[in-house]
Amino acid sequence: MELSERKKQILKAIIGDYIRTAEPVGSKALAEGHALPFSSATIRNEMSELEEMGYLEKPHTSAGRIPSPQGYRLYVDELMEQPADTGEDEDAALQPMLRTKVRELDRLIQEAGRLISSLTNYASVAITPALTQISIRQFEIIAVDKMNFVIVVVTDSGTVKNKMVRTMADVSKDEAELLTYVLNQTLTGLPLSHITAERFDIVRRAAGLSALLAPVAEYVAELIEELSDQKVFLEGTNKLLRFPEYRDLHKAQALLDYMEDDRKHLLPATRKIDGIQFFIGPENGANPLRETSAIYAKYDIGTIGQGMIGIVGPTRMDYAKLSAQLSRFAKGLNRLIAETFLDEKDEN
Repeated sequence: MELSERKKQILKAIIGDYIRTAEPVGSKALAEGHALPFSSATIRNEMSELEEMGYLEKPHTSAGRIPSPQGYRLYVDELMEQPADTGEDEDAALQPMLRTKVRELDRLIQEAGRLISSLTNYASVAITPALTQISIRQFEIIAVDKMNFVIVVVTDSGTVKNKMVRTMADVSKDEAELLTYVLNQTLTGLPLSHITAERFDIVRRAAGLSALLAPVAEYVAELIEELSDQKVFLEGTNKLLRFPEYRDLHKAQALLDYMEDDRKHLLPATRKIDGIQFFIGPENGANPLRETSAIYAKYDIGTIGQGMIGIVGPTRMDYAKLSAQLSRFAKGLNRLIAETFLDEKDEN
């Protein structure tokens, strides 16, 4: 059933008051605090109907009402207005990262999570892309002795990975140099998803059956699996304790334990975000996150992939202000990533 404009006005006013005060809203306070062209009795009747329709809830200990997850969902989809803001704070916060030119993507995204948590005073979630389209820029094999080698791999996202391996037999300097050359000629510049067993067979035929080939192949397989897995960085969980919703320490501890125990819990149900997306209350699943809300924005690394950055807090959050702030921050992060990792700026 579609809501009347009157019901929408009243619901919007209730949500605004509840976001600001964290206290249930009564019809009398609503009539006195807003220039609504309705009587207190009309407002009371409309609030009762909004409750019956599932947009409001009535706490047991209060005569007032609070928004339900369904009410918040209608609010973010139809009712909220974006505040006017220049976004200077977000741009200024990103400047130190731009100057230091962090060359490793994971570290940059983790730092971005810390920044948005500091700017918003909410817990933040920063999620790296699944880097299946990333490519290896360079291989280097460094001999420690004839049976111990360090394999160094540099990706086009600036990530540097290395591992010490031990061979089953001696490997000469010429064999190690030949394998390094063949790896760089055969496997660089390809998306990780294209590095297949058939491609490694080309390496084997070109480099010969060196004792170093097997540990190198095993390490590259490990690396592909690691980079294809999204990393989740969680910052500022202690900031949640300042909200009255988490004065109950058992409730707060259950939420914090759940978030910290396995950060993959914080991956949204949908892995593709278009612009700003809201996950309100039960939309986060039947777990301690069901009483929180999350706002996510995407960032892009060209054709390499898409990651997400977001904030988590109580359902009583200022969705309009925070989503605008997060949107501006994500655009700044896109510019920073483009200047750091891509040849051309991506202004998406």
